[in-house]
Amino acid sequence: MISKFRPNLNFKNGFVILAVITGMLMPVLSLDYGMTEDARVHHEHGKRILDYFKGLDDKASLSPLDEKGNLVNISLSDQYLFKGMNGFGGSFDFLCNFLYQYVDFVGEYEFRNIISAILGFLLFLFCGLIGKEIGGWRIGFFALVFVLLTPVLFGQAMNSPKDVPFAAFYVFCIFHLVKLIKELPIVSFKRGFFLIFNISILVNIRLVGLVFFGYLLLFVFLWWVLENYNEGFKKIRIKETLLIVSKILIVAVLSYFAISAFWPYVQTNPLSAPIELFFKVKEYKGFISTQVFEGVWRNSYDMPWYYAFKSLLYIAIPLHVLIGMVLIPIVYFKTDKRKLLLPSLVLFTSLFPLVLMILGKANSYDHSRQFLFTVAPMIIVGAFAWGKMLDFIPNNRTKNIVFAGLTVLLFQPLLFMIRNHPFQAAYFSPVVGGVEGAYGMYEIDYLGIGIKPAIEWLEKNIDSSSDQPARIRMYYGEQLKARYYLDKIPHLSYVLARKDSPDWDYGIVMLTEAKFDQNLEGNWPPKNTVYQVEVDNVPICFVVKNDYKMDDVAALEAKLNKNPNSQGYVQLSLLYYNQSDYFNSIKASRRAISLDSKNSLAYNNLCSAYNMLLMYDEAEKAGKRAVELSPNMAIAINNLKVSREGIERRKNNEFLEEEYLSLSFNYYKLRKYKKCIVISNELLMMFPGNSVAYNNICSSFNELGQYINAVDACKKALELSPEFKLAENNLKFAESNLSN
Repeated sequence: MISKFRPNLNFKNGFVILAVITGMLMPVLSLDYGMTEDARVHHEHGKRILDYFKGLDDKASLSPLDEKGNLVNISLSDQYLFKGMNGFGGSFDFLCNFLYQYVDFVGEYEFRNIISAILGFLLFLFCGLIGKEIGGWRIGFFALVFVLLTPVLFGQAMNSPKDVPFAAFYVFCIFHLVKLIKELPIVSFKRGFFLIFNISILVNIRLVGLVFFGYLLLFVFLWWVLENYNEGFKKIRIKETLLIVSKILIVAVLSYFAISAFWPYVQTNPLSAPIELFFKVKEYKGFISTQVFEGVWRNSYDMPWYYAFKSLLYIAIPLHVLIGMVLIPIVYFKTDKRKLLLPSLVLFTSLFPLVLMILGKANSYDHSRQFLFTVAPMIIVGAFAWGKMLDFIPNNRTKNIVFAGLTVLLFQPLLFMIRNHPFQAAYFSPVVGGVEGAYGMYEIDYLGIGIKPAIEWLEKNIDSSSDQPARIRMYYGEQLKARYYLDKIPHLSYVLARKDSPDWDYGIVMLTEAKFDQNLEGNWPPKNTVYQVEVDNVPICFVVKNDYKMDDVAALEAKLNKNPNSQGYVQLSLLYYNQSDYFNSIKASRRAISLDSKNSLAYNNLCSAYNMLLMYDEAEKAGKRAVELSPNMAIAINNLKVSREGIERRKNNEFLEEEYLSLSFNYYKLRKYKKCIVISNELLMMFPGNSVAYNNICSSFNELGQYINAVDACKKALELSPEFKLAENNLKFAESNLSN
């Protein structure tokens, strides 16, 4: 019946049945998917917004701008993180946290997946409904099938914290704009309400949604032009036009001010904050990523101008959509101008943001997933173009052949999705040779979709009878992607450990780590691989067993005396660190750096040792250098955060008395006598009766040869503690040097 293209009722029934099945399956299937790289950041942002509305604290309303008026870099520390995230709306994050208060049957990140999958389903549903509005139930059915069988969209719909929620509300807004244009000159309360709600949430999720205000005004204006064009603009209904304009402006104004409803920071200035943040985000340089594109490793600001077009609308798009895109010119062939407005509207909403991104030279990475929302409207127009082509075919026999060919095309992504569940997001089009053809040419798993399956394999295959749980490390990216699942498995434990250490048993290695060790790219699988996660027989993630054997300090020092090398001193610094000998650890790290000034591991070890000695200023310098050399070294990023948080604690006078004493002693031991004096004076400002601080000052002045100052400090120490023998000895030393 469908193949003969008879009544639209068949397509309507098919649409409803497919929608119901999809709506039931997607939330259940979402539980098979892991966390994405930025899930934690967004989830914690949602918690802060919820706490704000509960009246628990005001962190979510703090300004995300620094002293210079720029967005703060969220990678610097946790304090910068929660302030910087206030520059990004969090309505989806808030919704997930609000609803999770009443849920106890799944974990918080599994619940986020469920909500994401529901929004993903609504995204697909409304793509079909837009197709129905512009071309009837046949186009609606085509659009629903086409978008469902776009694997990248389907896969990301299951666990995306921002890209898919934004794409969903983008499509909701397009649907209501299409309905508005069809209903004009009437602007109903219902349509106005839905536009206000959806546009405000759209902008709240991502500021680029502000473009929809332009769409609203532009396409209402184009409708007005087309309505009056045939009459030569001689019978313009002024009163009706003014009424439409006034209602549309009211919708736009209310939409704009509603942006602040779930955005605490914007509530502090709902008039100017969204616009101000839009331009600040455009200038923001906090997210810089190295990606492989066309076989070349590139900085995300160094991508060719067509990066987004090729990533979104070519290499990851199945053939039925690509052919639909090629057929789009047919839409404009022998078609009444009035009937072109709606498909043109949908096409414009796909292309305009991409053109805007190119002209604005926006930061783009991870296959331009930030502009994933442009794919859905293109799929809808492609479905419409398929329908137009079928209309141009004069006989049913040829139509049936074309329809059969389309069905064959649809089976390709369908089989991929079934065969490679839950890795649909790693799909690549047959035009680039699928996943195998993309290997080494494009990023395959930038989301970390291979992590959870690797952990599931470890859970099933690692001996659970041992008294000690197996220690699992992961080098690349957000550590919670592994820790969240490992913490639920009794015989496995998460560790943050260096690769060249005995402190882990199994490691999870992602293909994308080749950006830091490009030898990996041509040497898969890595040494000691015990399992590999595959997509269409292409490995994207590995489980490796640790066979590292470490020398003891004496043996390693003997080796280094004969053959000094940077990596050996890095190992020595780690040995000293594990023995809590942080001073010698620092000495070994410095020696490693002297032999190789670009050894990021040495800088990381230096940062970590300084942190343990509370020497956060020095730790920050070393940590910054480590992250500069290896931007995604998780352990270095973590150590740098610790140092910056320590600096903030000291700046805010939150150090304990014993911490000040330890810090002053540590500076003294490292012969940083002036710093020892500074810290001791800080201590005395907080705790003026501390005799040890005066003694430390005395000892430092003695070492600097400033004996008069040393005498003064020691006398003050003895005034506070007359029996302080060490102060007595230091005083005698100072006085004897003065007499000489």
